[in-house]
Amino acid sequence: MKNKTNIILASSSPRRVELLNQIGLNPEEVINPIIDESNIHCSVITKTVIEIAFQKANFVKKKYHFKDKFIIAGDTLVYRAGKTYGKAKDLDSVKKNLNELSGKRHYVYGGICVISPNGKIAKKLVTTEVFMKRISLKELGTSDILNEGIDKAGGYAIQGFGSILVKKIKGSFSNVVGLSLFDVFNLLIGLGWEKSK
Repeated sequence: MKNKTNIILASSSPRRVELLNQIGLNPEEVINPIIDESNIHCSVITKTVIEIAFQKANFVKKKYHFKDKFIIAGDTLVYRAGKTYGKAKDLDSVKKNLNELSGKRHYVYGGICVISPNGKIAKKLVTTEVFMKRISLKELGTSDILNEGIDKAGGYAIQGFGSILVKKIKGSFSNVVGLSLFDVFNLLIGLGWEKSK
């Protein structure tokens, strides 16, 4: 039986659930926050990714009125040369993204928001540099890589077949997957969270 964690995950991403499970943070509930991310624009992209994470957590907090629960939300954006790469919607989007990122460095910005039971809010921006190799035409036509890239920021999954496209990273690996575990855990502790035994 899994230990109770008093945690609610405000996300539709199975990857974020899997990440939390890796360190024993098993959400009691996983709720898809209904927000319009396309309407959230701040003056700089790094603030936008944090604001989206906050809006996700705040939606769940206001709608469900959980007591004694910590709400976690995250958002991920890939950024290069003034352009953001959100979730690739189809195979053509995956190909386009990978072609533009091929042989170049880009940044993965992760926004995290944690809301405590008493309403205290902690936010964090996590930045990871990712160095892509030059991707061949054959690789751009590989079904495993392309299919896996759908619904992923930037059009690749570093924890899967996308790992063969990445030469190196500087920063948090789990941030590129979808949620920096180091920072989530420390935000929880900072807000007074303790794991039940």
